[in-house]
Amino acid sequence: MKVIRRLALYVALPLAVAAVAGHGWYQFSDTGKRWRYEDRLATYCQGLIPPEESAVITGYDTVEGLPNDVHHGGSDGYELCWVGRRNALTIARIPASARDDDGRRGVFDLLRPSASKTPPLPLGGGWQGYTNLKSAAVVLECTNQDASVVVSSASAGGGAADGATTELVAATAVRAADRWGCEADPGGPLPRLPDPPAEKSPLDAEGTCAGIPMRGMDMIHWIRETTSSAGTAPLESCVLGETKARAEELFVLSARFGPLAQARASDTDPDGDAGHVGVSFWATAKCPGADARALFTISTTAYVHENADAFARSALSAFAERASAQRGCTDLRLPG
Repeated sequence: MKVIRRLALYVALPLAVAAVAGHGWYQFSDTGKRWRYEDRLATYCQGLIPPEESAVITGYDTVEGLPNDVHHGGSDGYELCWVGRRNALTIARIPASARDDDGRRGVFDLLRPSASKTPPLPLGGGWQGYTNLKSAAVVLECTNQDASVVVSSASAGGGAADGATTELVAATAVRAADRWGCEADPGGPLPRLPDPPAEKSPLDAEGTCAGIPMRGMDMIHWIRETTSSAGTAPLESCVLGETKARAEELFVLSARFGPLAQARASDTDPDGDAGHVGVSFWATAKCPGADARALFTISTTAYVHENADAFARSALSAFAERASAQRGCTDLRLPG
């Protein structure tokens, strides 16, 4: 009997030592840290967050790096997932027929870009995506479904939607499309983001502000526009400003396509193809492969101290015509 007990002790002791050593390795080694991180991601945000691209932001931290995820169910369900303390990802499959017209706060509200002094920068590399260095988004159109997979990121607390964020957004979109059976054509390697466009003379317009009739508009001193990869972002803008005591924005034009056009802005009529409310005007067009009409808007800020409705209409017309022509959109409807 004593011999059996000694044999059991000889067997159990090494096993216990091995278990302690294995636990220590799992807890403290770099490989164990990565394994713990991947184990956490398997159940975090429905398993849609890619390990490699997210680890660049989280540093494999499973507590501070992956602090919260929320699943919103229903027919318009989506995932809201924090990756790090400053990156909130919205992941959704959006039917082409969906519209933001029910008054409830939902996925479309989360797709609206965060305010930024940087205009939307196309991601390039064949992707339908943008970043304004505060928010970013990628759209994958499903070729086998009447829907799109959309992933957007909104930064908080001084965060930035930089190259690491756009890599994460793109990789998450591919992972979500695969998970949801969405056959799509993603882009290739993401190039380095271009530098934010600087303010320049209205006479030098060559991108999103090109064609806007600014000659004779003495109040407009500078423009801020995107010139690279024209026609490849679901969001574009052109800003016209003044320089007096300080630089101020006067007119802000934006173009939204696909799911971002489905997220109608709160100051427009969701049932009208063109019109105006106060100092804001909008136009729409039918673009290839999209059920929702592209949305073009212009807003006049409080720094315009004269009636500029006539200029706003003509500026919106030129802006919408340029953006529509780049994408082959037709049936442009302009406010009367």
